[in-house]
Amino acid sequence: MWEIKICNALFLIFQAVCSAYDIRIRAVPRWLLLCGSALAALTRLIGIGSGTWIYVWGALAGSAFLIVSKCTDEALGFADSWMIFVLGVYMGIWKLAAVLSIAFFAAGIWSLGKVVLQNGGYKDTFPFLPFLTAGYLGVIGW
Repeated sequence: MWEIKICNALFLIFQAVCSAYDIRIRAVPRWLLLCGSALAALTRLIGIGSGTWIYVWGALAGSAFLIVSKCTDEALGFADSWMIFVLGVYMGIWKLAAVLSIAFFAAGIWSLGKVVLQNGGYKDTFPFLPFLTAGYLGVIGW
């Protein structure tokens, strides 16, 4: 029980640091993403059991986002896609779906507010990692 809570706290700190980089410089260092990948892989290796396929499907869903990122010239940022992959490995497909639902809903509200209140255009960009962090926080808090 404690290991899971400690891992959740470490992963939340990792996501918060990545979000800060994404907000501040619109890029996340690869070494930081590799550290998060190692943390996710380590937790999966420790917790290998009967539900392993849930995490494999989570990784496959994350891989689909990486492919979309590459095919669209990073319209969805590579760091965002990598974080979705790491979340899929760490949480599994069902919790990943919940995180993405919250993140995309919150990003949609943000975009709508930006367009309505600030006359933003359809070409405007914004960091997505903070929304993934909010989605993660919502799922582990729920």
